Amino acid sequence: LDELAQRIQSTEFVGYMQPSSQATIEVLLVEGESVESAEAGTQVQVILNQTPFYAESGGQIGDRGYLSGDSVLVRVEDVKKESAFSVHFGRIERGTLRVGDTITAQIDLACRRRVQAHHTATHLLQAALKKIVDDGISQAGSLVAFDRLRFDFNCPRTITAVEVQQIEELVNTWIAEAHITNTHVMGLAEAKERGAIAMFGEKYSETVRVLDVPGVSMELCGGTHVSNTAEIGIFKIVSESGVAAGIRRIEAIAGTAVLEYLNLRDTIVRELSDRFKVKPEEIPDRITS
Repeated sequence: LDELAQRIQSTEFVGYMQPSSQATIEVLLVEGESVESAEAGTQVQVILNQTPFYAESGGQIGDRGYLSGDSVLVRVEDVKKESAFSVHFGRIERGTLRVGDTITAQIDLACRRRVQAHHTATHLLQAALKKIVDDGISQAGSLVAFDRLRFDFNCPRTITAVEVQQIEELVNTWIAEAHITNTHVMGLAEAKERGAIAMFGEKYSETVRVLDVPGVSMELCGGTHVSNTAEIGIFKIVSESGVAAGIRRIEAIAGTAVLEYLNLRDTIVRELSDRFKVKPEEIPDRITS
């Protein structure tokens, strides 16, 4: 990577605006060793001069997708940051991949949409927690994946079941109100002056990205987001618990992940209804007896 840094400064990320781009293969690694080419069936790590793939950072997992050329196809399963470079982890499905090749890098748009829904929902969740529980709440860690989100936050007390319901309802209200989200790139001092929330302990460069949901939330964030809260669809809190002294965790799902969650639970309820030969609402009493 040191050798690469002398040739190119970094991997340029074009994925905020473009789901695909032409790119040149700068480095090809097989089991950590630099190679000039690799055949079908090989697990590879690829570094490109530019990429639409988001590399795992800020709690958001890396994009999935494909790198394709005339007679080569690579399935990208993960993307991670290594110093200033984005490393694409994948498997060559067909053909031969060579250093210097020009390929088309294409993200899986369905996966990207799911992760965006969960990431913007995380911002709405933090805003709802501040409004309903305590304005002093701050983020203590997060995970934004394709199928769920996890949000850890500093909170001096337990949160009641009523508050959890109110948080869920408020987030869904903001989603239904179809707020347009705005992304601004500005100086760190200006962002803080405008009231943008920064993650405690995070190192920020002098120029930052700010995700603004007008009237709802404004946070420093380098992740990818929906352009309108309505794209999130629906938000469901799955669990709320304490994970350490003064730190609580909310796990939630958004968008199509909610449908999968409901289908699974519906199947369980149907099975129990059939087994006990009772209506769904009578299941708890039957189990007790």
